[in-house]
Amino acid sequence: MFLALLVTIAPFALVLPWHGAAMAGFDVAALAFLLSTIALLDADPQMMRRNAAANDANRELMLVLTGIVSLVILVAVGVAVSQQGGPDRAVIALVLATLALAWLFSNHVYALHYAHIFYLADERGKDKGGIDFPDTQEPRYWDFIYFSYTLGMTFQTSDVAINSMEVRRLVIFHCIAAFVFNLGILAFTINVLGG
Repeated sequence: MFLALLVTIAPFALVLPWHGAAMAGFDVAALAFLLSTIALLDADPQMMRRNAAANDANRELMLVLTGIVSLVILVAVGVAVSQQGGPDRAVIALVLATLALAWLFSNHVYALHYAHIFYLADERGKDKGGIDFPDTQEPRYWDFIYFSYTLGMTFQTSDVAINSMEVRRLVIFHCIAAFVFNLGILAFTINVLGG
């Protein structure tokens, strides 16, 4: 995914300033990533267990890289909106698309990570769990998307209970990342409206 980001930035760098190339490249890579996960949405719990077992390597690295990319994108947005004379409509459209895709991308990565943790086998061969969804014994990806996007919007859970230290730690980092991202959006909005 991140290699795709670097590859997609290159052509944009020929015609756009670095911040525009970074945003446009990210948009293409994030959209490709989001579209590539559509097939997962119908996965049954057995498939989710197989995915968790097969994709156990570098989970933490993926979250760190997601955070770094999100910060770079926020910096690029900040540079774009603070240009002398203010951003034109095309830049504002690119910034809005980038912010929307960055929000979707980061929350989606966390949703996949929560699903991975839940369905990874513990030392007894059972699901690790750590998240209790009401009236749901074997949650699907949609359940984890609901959980993740709720955290990304509100910095808290809704009707879902967390009962694992590992998941709590991840939720803390997710909420901090969401808070920083939302502060960036607020700063962008004030900057654009303040003209």
